[in-house]
Parts: sequence; C-alpha cells; structure tokens
Amino acid sequence: MKRIWAVLPAWALAACQTVPYVAPEVPVPGQWAHQARAVVPGAAGTATQASEGSASLADRPWAQVFPVPELTALIDEALLGSSELVVAIERVELARAQYGLERASMFPSLNAAGSATRQRLPGADPSSNVISEGATLALVMPAWEIDLWGKLAARTEAARRDVLANAALAQGVRTSLAAQVATLYLDLLDLDQQLAITRRTLDGRRQSLRLTRARFDEGVSSILDVRQSESLVASSEQAIADQRRRLAQTENALSTLLGRNPGPITRSVPLEALVVPAEATAGLPSELLQRRPDIRAAEEALRGASANIEAARKAFLPSVTLTTMLGLASPALGQLFDSGRYAWSLQPAIGVPLFDAGRLQSGVELAEAQQRILVEQYRSTIRQAFREVSDALVAIEQLGLQREAASRVDSANRERLRVTRARYLSGVSSYFEVLDAERQLFDTEVALSQVTRTRHQAVVQLYLALGGGWRGDLS
Repeated sequence: MKRIWAVLPAWALAACQTVPYVAPEVPVPGQWAHQARAVVPGAAGTATQASEGSASLADRPWAQVFPVPELTALIDEALLGSSELVVAIERVELARAQYGLERASMFPSLNAAGSATRQRLPGADPSSNVISEGATLALVMPAWEIDLWGKLAARTEAARRDVLANAALAQGVRTSLAAQVATLYLDLLDLDQQLAITRRTLDGRRQSLRLTRARFDEGVSSILDVRQSESLVASSEQAIADQRRRLAQTENALSTLLGRNPGPITRSVPLEALVVPAEATAGLPSELLQRRPDIRAAEEALRGASANIEAARKAFLPSVTLTTMLGLASPALGQLFDSGRYAWSLQPAIGVPLFDAGRLQSGVELAEAQQRILVEQYRSTIRQAFREVSDALVAIEQLGLQREAASRVDSANRERLRVTRARYLSGVSSYFEVLDAERQLFDTEVALSQVTRTRHQAVVQLYLALGGGWRGDLS
C-alpha cells in the first residue's frame, strides 16, 4: 500500500506534462517554378505575364474567374442537389454528435429517482410474520469520473478535431463538385463548337460533291474525284453522329451531378466568348497549407490523433469517481414527507489499474501507430497539393502558347483551302489537293476548339488546386 501512495505523485506529475502538438516538417518551396510564366491569353488573344508578387487566383470570387451567370447557376444547383455533398454534411453532423457525447462525459449527470416497497417476510414463528414498507424520493448523481488528469478532456479534444476535419472534407467536396460542374460545362461548350464546325464542313463538302459530280458529268473530273468527295461527306456525317452521342452523354453526366434525372442542359454561351483572367497566379506556396480543405482536414486529423495518444497515456493514471444521493427516505410510505426524513449519501471511489493483460499499453501503441499513419498522409497530401498547383500552372503556360500556335495554323490552313479551290477551278491543281486542304482545315478547327477548352479547364483546375472558394459563402 505504501508503494502505491509513493507512486501516485509521480503519476500525477506525468499527467500534468501534456506534450504540445507540433506539425510535421514538410519542405515548402519559396515560389512556384512556373509562377512567372503562367500566362492566360485574354478574350482578344493578348497575353499578360504574371508577376511574382501577384495575389493568388483563389482570392478572387468565381464570378471574376469565369463571369458566366449560367455556369454559376449550375454550380449553385449542384451544391443544393448533390447527394455526395449531403453525405459529407451528414458526416459533419455525425462527428458533432460524437463530440457532444464525449463532452458530456466531463460533466456529472443528475437523475430523479423514487421507489416504494411493501413486503411480507416470514419469521421463525409463523405467527410472527410481519408486513414492512419503505419509500425513497431523491436526486441521484450516478458514478461520475472526475477528470483530474485531463483524460476526458483529451478525448473531447480528439472528437472536436474530428468535427473540424469532417467540416474541411465537406468544404473539399463543395470545391470538387463545383470544379466537376465547370469541367463538364466546358466539355459541352467544346462539343457544341465541334458540332458546329462539323456541320459547316459537311455543308461545304456536300457542295463540293455536287460540283464534282457536275464536272464528272461534263467529263472534266474522274469518278475517283466523285468517290473521294462522297467519302468526305460520309466521314462528316459519321463525326456528327459521334459528337451528338458524346454531347448527350456529357449532358447526362452533368444532370446527374446537379441532382437531376438525365436530360438536356441549357447553355447559350459559345466557347470562344469565354473571358478568363489575364493572369493566373498561385500566390505563395505556404498559403496553400491554410487554404486547401484536404490539407486542413489532414492537419485536424493529426491533432486529433495527438489528443488520442494523450488520452491513452493518461488511462494508466488512477480514476476517481463520485456517486451522490440527496432526498427523502422513510420506513413507512405515509411518513415519507414528515420532518426529519431527509437523507443523503456521498460515495467517492478511486481505481488504480494494476493488471489488464497489456490492454492499456496496446491502446497507447494503437494511438501512436494511427498518428504515424496520419503524419505520412499529411505529408503526402501536401506534396500532392503542390504537384496539382504546379501541373495546373505549367498547363496554363503551355496551353496558352499552344492555342496561339493553333490559331496561326488555323488561319494558314483556311487561306490554303481558299487558294487550293481557286487553283482547282482554274485547272491548275488536282482535286486531291482540295481534299487534303479540307481535311487539314477541319482537323485544325477541331484541335483549336479542344485546346481552348483544355486551357479553360486548366484555369478551373488551378482554382481547385489552390482551394478557391467558388462563392463568397463557401470560403
């Protein structure tokens, strides 16, 4: 017994020594490799070089990134109707309820209890059998553990961090959902433009087919020219069917994301009319640690793991519980409220873990292993975030240059087709040169539309990678 009392002060001293949370060290670059060269050509085709000190794109409201009201309305609808977001929000509520349970354990509970008994007990002599009765009416505090060492507070803190982590994850679902809507919307605009290009090309090829047949009837062209022209018309019709299929499937995907049944999506803005920011900058890499929802969630989970370790270590310390009762008691029910019938009890108790077959130590090792896992996940999340921002910046830089080059190729092929047709009608060039020029122009126009869409999507991905708020009420 003397040994136990000698060890108690050491236990108490160890309980008071709470290890503060220290964030794991993660190398953070001083600046982005492509920050100064991330250029987004404006609506007029001009380009502006982003400066090193420019503010982050994520600081801007979404309406300034892509000022398209119908896209903003689609994002709002998705945020209201997405089942994935509803599940994420319910997970926050679930964690909040668990936090409430843990927090309540730190406080005593109070119950009102009343009882009455009436009994007949036989004695040694049957003639001495008596009937007895009793009654109590009291306020009872069940066994309450007094948190002397902070064990319950540590568990409550772990639950609170779980609430914050789930709230950050819900924010991440919001931003990811908005990015998916914007990406699919841009896919639709690109497919609309490709379909318009193909239809225009089909009209031209049908006109060329009529001209070629007329020249064949006059003996000027060969049947080979007619067959080549028919092949181009058929290939355009095939491309239109494929584009219509992809349009319908993309509309269905976006409708599902919005919480609708599959169906058409209304859109009135052409792809080339979209205006994007002249500068797409990412700010400082260190700002990403506070802005990205997944990084915040990983850090909150790590803080919760530290609290769990603290609670597991303090489980070795003695536990002190208190049970009380205050009320009325009487050996006769009719005398319960007579004067002098008040009663009370106070029952403190202390429990010291002596042998548990390693259960408490295993609890500490479990909490420490979970923390080590979360440390690596935290570091991996940060590295992945840096990669996504860097990928988006280099994509914006190179796609801007690629679009400018594709625009020049489109102009050159358009002029080439005009000259080739004139030479063919003059009998200088063969019809094969006209067909080749038409194919080149069609491929160039489609490629220009695709690179324009991809460049716009790179801006969306940068905004997502930076943890942009999309709307002011989501930040």
